[in-house]
Amino acid sequence: MISKVWFLPFLLGVDCYTITQEILLQKTLLNGYNRRIRPGNDRSKPVNVVASFNLVTLKEFSETDGKIAVVGAFRLRWKDERLAWDPASYGYDLYSTKVFFEDIWVPKFVNLNPYDQLKRVGLDEMDCVLQDNGMVDFRPPDLYESTCDADVTYYPFDKQNCSLLYYIPGYSTTDIKILAESSTFNMELYKENGLWKVIETSFTIETIYKNVEVITLTIFMTRRTTYYIAGLLLPIVLMNFIQLFVFLLPVESGERLGFSITVLLAVAVFLTIIQDKLPEASEPNISLLTYKLFVDMIIGCGMILAVVIGMRFYHRSDDIQVPWILRGLTRCYLCCTPKQSIRPDEVVQIESENLDMGSDKMSITWIDVGKAFDIVCLSLFFLSLVLNNIVYFITIFV
Repeated sequence: MISKVWFLPFLLGVDCYTITQEILLQKTLLNGYNRRIRPGNDRSKPVNVVASFNLVTLKEFSETDGKIAVVGAFRLRWKDERLAWDPASYGYDLYSTKVFFEDIWVPKFVNLNPYDQLKRVGLDEMDCVLQDNGMVDFRPPDLYESTCDADVTYYPFDKQNCSLLYYIPGYSTTDIKILAESSTFNMELYKENGLWKVIETSFTIETIYKNVEVITLTIFMTRRTTYYIAGLLLPIVLMNFIQLFVFLLPVESGERLGFSITVLLAVAVFLTIIQDKLPEASEPNISLLTYKLFVDMIIGCGMILAVVIGMRFYHRSDDIQVPWILRGLTRCYLCCTPKQSIRPDEVVQIESENLDMGSDKMSITWIDVGKAFDIVCLSLFFLSLVLNNIVYFITIFV
């Protein structure tokens, strides 16, 4: 069946253009063509450039460097009457051809907020598609990089928006009028980024100083938080509450102080990791997670201080009288705690002559004071950690 189709154009009398005719067309169009002069027979009217943007992927967004890089392609269309022709003169079916954009006039867009260096849109020896009515279709793909200051206040639950700005130097609205084909990006070819999720895009055109039009490409994105929850926040919360076990560790083990310092150093390591990922600028705000970790370190230092004080209670001689404040604290502890759980290895001998006030003072030992102090510290620091985490998450999500 297919072998019988190839000769149908000859039977129907359809003409086909040849390469010679296309070479002649391009030679005729470009002969005497001045690419430095913008199109438009009526010089009082601007040339209309219809613009859109196709996003392929979000290659990189660096909070530390303040950089965004996307892979995509502009689509620019305009009419140049000097490039129109009659298809009947070139085989009747030569309705379009391709030329290098360096051979004709093209709107040379330049990035207004480049990350590295200024460069125009479009690579060397890139093709434009010409239609017989003079319409030019130019689609330059490239890696587009711009500066973008990150707002890390709610890191790692932050949302960012970055804008890439482009304009045509040397032309005003009286020369070129830029028209947006769509208010958003074309996302048909977009591939998802593993770290950021693009939630919205915006393609706008605004006029700035001295009637210069600027294309603003804005990307609204939110961070994917699964990795940060599992690899950052949960370990931090767990380490915070692991520190509390220091008050349950027997004093006889001699490991209380070492345990507290080790966990505190682990929290400090996480703080260092986070600071390496965040920009050094303090505007618009420092990450709330940094404040949370700072409070965690203060609480951890307070635990170390409490451990040192508690160890002094445990190792103080019973010949030294217990102050009345500590006796009152310890009596509250003894009233709420069964004696078997307080001193299981000792048998308390209470004689009838020691039931007066003086003997009551001597029944409270420094070991009892140390245990009561541990319970108070355990409760106090537990409430402090819970309050710190609640305040952080409420501030993030509310």
